[in-house]
Amino acid sequence: MRTVTFLKPVVDLKATGNKIKSLRIENGYTVRDLQDIFGFDYPQAVYSWEQGKNIPAIDNLLVLARLFGVAIDEIVMSREIEVEILCRSDKVEQLCNKNCDVCKYKLSA
Repeated sequence: MRTVTFLKPVVDLKATGNKIKSLRIENGYTVRDLQDIFGFDYPQAVYSWEQGKNIPAIDNLLVLARLFGVAIDEIVMSREIEVEILCRSDKVEQLCNKNCDVCKYKLSA
């Protein structure tokens, strides 16, 4: 067993919100338009997405992707954080033994 630093992708809420806002504007939609499309009583959900406070549910991301003519992964922005993991199983050990972008080697514990 050994400890490695795993590069774990996480959603960057702020960058995703900025992307939603820019795509909305680029495609000529107002916040009110999105509010109506999603059937929200109030626009706070859309503002919350754009401010990076929340991320749309997957079904709402599907709608946004269709509205904006892009793939979901063009809306959802990610970044990587380093997480130390202990390779205990063969599957994880195989991953850790690969020379790829997923693991950065650290000294064994």
